[in-house]
Amino acid sequence: MSVTGSSPEAGPDAETAALLAAMAVDFADVPAEPTVDDRRAMLRRMALAYGPAPAPVAGIEDREIPGPAGPIPLRIYWPAEAAARPPLLLHIHGGGWAIGDPEGYERVCRAYCAAGGCVVVDVHYRRAPEHKYPAALEDCEAALAWAAAEAETLGADPARIAVTGDSAGGNLAAAVCQRTSVRLALQVLVYPVISASAHADFQSRAALGDGRFFLREADIRNAETEYLPTPAAGEEPGASPILAADAALARTPPALVVTAGLDPLRDEGRAYALRLATAGVAVEHLCVAGAIHGFVLFAGRIARGRDVIAEIGRRLRALA
Repeated sequence: MSVTGSSPEAGPDAETAALLAAMAVDFADVPAEPTVDDRRAMLRRMALAYGPAPAPVAGIEDREIPGPAGPIPLRIYWPAEAAARPPLLLHIHGGGWAIGDPEGYERVCRAYCAAGGCVVVDVHYRRAPEHKYPAALEDCEAALAWAAAEAETLGADPARIAVTGDSAGGNLAAAVCQRTSVRLALQVLVYPVISASAHADFQSRAALGDGRFFLREADIRNAETEYLPTPAAGEEPGASPILAADAALARTPPALVVTAGLDPLRDEGRAYALRLATAGVAVEHLCVAGAIHGFVLFAGRIARGRDVIAEIGRRLRALA
């Protein structure tokens, strides 16, 4: 396994410190005990306020495809500049399985589309708490199967399909890669939640989850409670990809795992990268010191978020 990045224990860099200060002012109106709808609105506001500038794309189209429990909304992006048959990227948004949406992630999807010269298929899976595990996972699997079958119709290369997700979307992306029969060229897991188990014991959750660095350990546990139908479901690899057998891990594509040095989820991302490597998967782990959870979503304020988007774009363009 290749590991890049400086010491994860560094404090916040100047841009991150400024962003944290801005968040405290800009979102002072959020209720002390926000509802799910409050949190959905807050994440969308943050993504628009702090996200990357809208990158030019050739077109955006909303579609619905058949799913296991009804139509699944997709938002599809076509690159303004691309090869004749560009790669296809299935994007699975984060937000604790509950609060992300295509509007909040449009700028990130535009950025991936432009940087990677790829067709991006963004899946809006059924969200918690209205829909419990495995609803979101089943929708993401269905979206990948559809994207693979329709890649040529979309103008993409069916031999160059990648999957990415951030946070809870990284959890879903990792699980999809373990379970799918689609031949994938790359998985990109961006500060993923890798364990929803009640027994998860990662040092960074306790050390960094007290609220100083945006994401709290209590937020992670609340998201897991909203997502899982029972605590026992958290012991399934579909909910906790790190619990998968080596054989399931070995079937997954080459991986780029991105973690943030000040993220409570840092250690589980690193642990999953190690498990993939032990199973024989080609893995690169990029740890961005001084960065917080969400720094790619907030790439309008965090230069290293833009750097990671550019690096992901290079990986996509280089797919053989």
